[in-house]
Amino acid sequence: MSATNFVFLVLLALWFTLAQSDDTKIFNVKDYGAVEGGKVDISQSLLKAWDDACKWKGHRILEISKGTYFVSPVILRGPCSGPIGFRNLGTLKAPMGLRGNYWIEFRYLDRLTLDGSGQFDGQGPPKRAEPNLPTLLRFTFVTNSIAQNIRLINSQNTHFHLFGCNQTTIRRITISAPGDSPNTDGIKIGASNGITIEDTTIASGDDCVAIIRGSKDIKVTGVVCGPGHGFSIGSMGKSPNERVEQVVMRKCKIFDSTNGLRIKTWASDMPGLVSNILYEDISLTNVDNPIIIEQNYCPSKTCSKGNSKVRITDVKFRNIYGTSLTNNAVNLQCSGSNPCDKIELKDIDIKHVKGTKRTISTCSHVNVQAIGVQMPKPCTIRI
Repeated sequence: MSATNFVFLVLLALWFTLAQSDDTKIFNVKDYGAVEGGKVDISQSLLKAWDDACKWKGHRILEISKGTYFVSPVILRGPCSGPIGFRNLGTLKAPMGLRGNYWIEFRYLDRLTLDGSGQFDGQGPPKRAEPNLPTLLRFTFVTNSIAQNIRLINSQNTHFHLFGCNQTTIRRITISAPGDSPNTDGIKIGASNGITIEDTTIASGDDCVAIIRGSKDIKVTGVVCGPGHGFSIGSMGKSPNERVEQVVMRKCKIFDSTNGLRIKTWASDMPGLVSNILYEDISLTNVDNPIIIEQNYCPSKTCSKGNSKVRITDVKFRNIYGTSLTNNAVNLQCSGSNPCDKIELKDIDIKHVKGTKRTISTCSHVNVQAIGVQMPKPCTIRI
């Protein structure tokens, strides 16, 4: 290394150190009257601290100290004057029996960092599915942001909902709720682009990750899912021209779940598209429906009857392996009027959890290309 390069690297390291040690203004909610103990509502203290932090010119972090705090629903709004951090080191608890759309929502923000070793406790879940139950944590129109190292527990509805978000990463978070919780999805993504989920553990009792209409360029890597309902795209087709495109799910584990990898659409006449989907290197353990495309999705007895107009194309299942609790390990039930095409099954090895039983594939209205190892034996062309 030349002397010039060495000096440059030393100066660069010195600049980085100075930048990292630059004074950061901490806005602690206790300085705004917040009292720990979980009995006094700190929502007004939180909003005042957020307002000051949002306006501050410089490095700033809103901080929740260690302890337990009771918080009524809040919206932490932007835009702010620059990047902003929210560090939760304590336990935030929602009101019991809360109703509404959300508990804690971040809205209209760019370059938000949500982190800390603390947890958000929704004080749920309900014993049965009910209307008007709140999402625990919501990002609405949040861009270029990150949520990391936090814990979300016992939501009354979806744990973490991203809507209208762009270029946002979720990593190393933990989501947990009882295995029989109703409608308590782990992470739900809608109308969002460039979302990454990585190295995260989800045991929510419902879908671990649900990707719904208007979402594109979604990457899910290193997620451990279960117990719950696996990974879901949809449901699609309730409104016209719903689309989900460019989804990659890779190196994930699913266990003790009703579904593994699932795409679901309503049997309606609303056109839509599911396209360019890759599932790769996915481990399945004790899963009821390991691979399933369901174009006549109907969770009740009042659904319309007919053929789905949602087109499903260019979906790849590669190196999917593990155990099924049912015989039907690969179930591809597509639309009679709009068949699935370009469906690839490559190196599929799904055995029955009871070694003496064999798994099977069932297909309807689908064009399948099978490559490499195939267990169960694939159905190839069913139009």
